[in-house]
Amino acid sequence: MRGLAILCMVQVHTAALMPAPVSIDHPIALISASIGGMAAPMFVLISGWAFQRGLDRRRARGESVLRWSLVRGGALIGLQFLLGLLLPQRFDIASPGILTLLGICTLLFPLYYIRDDMSIRVGINPRNARILRAIFTTFFAWFIYTTWANLRPGPMWNDMIQVGSILDWFTKAVISGTYPLLPWVAYFIIGSILDERPLEGDTKKIRLQTTGSIAFGSLILTGIICYQTGISWAVTMGDGVLTFFPANPWFVLVSCSFSVFIWDLFRTTTSQNWMSRILAPSGRLSLTIYMLHFALLGIIEPYIPNHGLEIAFMMTIAHMAIWSILAHIQQNHTPYLSIEQLLHKFSNSNPRQSESE
Repeated sequence: MRGLAILCMVQVHTAALMPAPVSIDHPIALISASIGGMAAPMFVLISGWAFQRGLDRRRARGESVLRWSLVRGGALIGLQFLLGLLLPQRFDIASPGILTLLGICTLLFPLYYIRDDMSIRVGINPRNARILRAIFTTFFAWFIYTTWANLRPGPMWNDMIQVGSILDWFTKAVISGTYPLLPWVAYFIIGSILDERPLEGDTKKIRLQTTGSIAFGSLILTGIICYQTGISWAVTMGDGVLTFFPANPWFVLVSCSFSVFIWDLFRTTTSQNWMSRILAPSGRLSLTIYMLHFALLGIIEPYIPNHGLEIAFMMTIAHMAIWSILAHIQQNHTPYLSIEQLLHKFSNSNPRQSESE
């Protein structure tokens, strides 16, 4: 699933730099927007699962998580600054982004064990407590956006990426940037409670019916609201039932429920073989691909031809395929050359302990 998420991010970032004219009513534009709208939610959700998995392993071995958390969190925040150098066309060097979000979550999330212990003492299941926190976070962010309009992301792209001071950086990282902690930490929280056991038999049918009904039901409901109110259904920024900047409660509900549904699809036994062979190498290199594809886009962006929407879309798909192929080559021949392996080396207190993270 992480492989699918990073390849979707490659597609949407490539599409954002395409010079082709875009009509939001064109079917290809809708497909591309759907890919883009799901890329970041899946990426943050799966990151929450991966971090919780690593955290649990270290606690089970009796290891301190402090070094692991500090190295990984600091590295992610540092890599976000590097992105500003790799793609100045889209970012300011100090722009907080999705890596900043993941870095902050990595630094803060070990505290959730303390909160889980508090939940147990008052008789609340820690899993349910985390769900409630995710819901509270989403609506608290929206309360801030509706009460203090000046803290809303936008209204222009430059307003979200240009940083004027240290205080401004923290403000954008927490509430008014492209991927602020509020409400995007909700995906990380939900990811931390995902069940990774394979789905089989009647359990598979019941689970897929449940999560699929929530996902498609919430999507249909937003369509009905759009029809009844006359408000745009889905927009990147502006007035819409579903908005990405900022991520409003409807968007969080739809995208998070679809992300969980996709997670459950990947847990079925029929998908664990051929899908894993195709996507797993990209998932193991998600951070490396994320950084390198921005570096490549920064180089080729001035030379991207304008041949219309259809050709532009095919170019974005081809860019996805290229990184998938490169990931397979890297995993087969040089698996030790990646940002992931570098982070593993410096964040592991026991360098001989081998694990895939």
